[in-house]
Amino acid sequence: MQNGPTIVAFGELLFDLFPDGPRLGGAAANVAFHAAALGARAVLVSRVGHDALGRQALDQLSEHGVDVRFVGVDPLRPTGSVHVEIVDGEPRFRIGEQAAWDHLEVGPELVAELRQADGFVFGTLAQRTPLGSGALATALGALPPRCLRVADLNLRPPHVSAGVLAAALAHASVVKLNELEASRVADALGVDDPVATLLARGVAVVAVTRGAAGAELHTRLNHERHPGFAALPSGDAVGAGDAFTACLTLDLCRAAPLPKLLARANRYASFVASHRGAMPAPSKALLDDLKL
Repeated sequence: MQNGPTIVAFGELLFDLFPDGPRLGGAAANVAFHAAALGARAVLVSRVGHDALGRQALDQLSEHGVDVRFVGVDPLRPTGSVHVEIVDGEPRFRIGEQAAWDHLEVGPELVAELRQADGFVFGTLAQRTPLGSGALATALGALPPRCLRVADLNLRPPHVSAGVLAAALAHASVVKLNELEASRVADALGVDDPVATLLARGVAVVAVTRGAAGAELHTRLNHERHPGFAALPSGDAVGAGDAFTACLTLDLCRAAPLPKLLARANRYASFVASHRGAMPAPSKALLDDLKL
């Protein structure tokens, strides 16, 4: 385990099904993996099936420093999966239904862990069922006031509704979204400027990622933009946004200066986008380069 800030990632753990075989992924699992790699004490809250893929997921994440004590094992439902297709250099996803991670549970031991969290990352996919929404509400209620609540929206139709989006935004102190998601939020809220609207509603930091064109950070007092770093063409960009979120959350917990934070998050995301699959392990040289 790591000794940095405690970051809890809540949500999906699944396998990305590529034409050449499955690779471990899922937004929450990706965030936990990369937060641990970057020096956080990373805790994953999810669920797998009582199957070979579930055992593989737990072993792989544990080997890379993720605390998997709160990844439940479901005796009835399978480990989640998603079919991935790369279209014009960007991943497209078809997500399996009724997977183990749709049935997350929040028990007393997890509540005790959440009370110590420095950062809590959640999305919208894990709220696609009433049970998932209820578990998230319980988890959010257990967090200490100082904890950063990071909503990484992951708006993937048809697994999103206006109610789920509103609930996520209501609890977030930080919101991360890509350009397409920003457009969807604008439509859902009926506004022209979703970033300004989120800041006016009390969100402290809004991050908008723009793929190969970098990203922006917005607060009520500052606006930072980074042009990004070129990714190698051999990569597939799957998990790059989650890697950005992991780095962003960790550095916000450390109160890093916004320009440095944004450059680091872009650099790390470009590393992940340069590889195939969502969880390439960073080299020591890269981690040294990313040190604050």
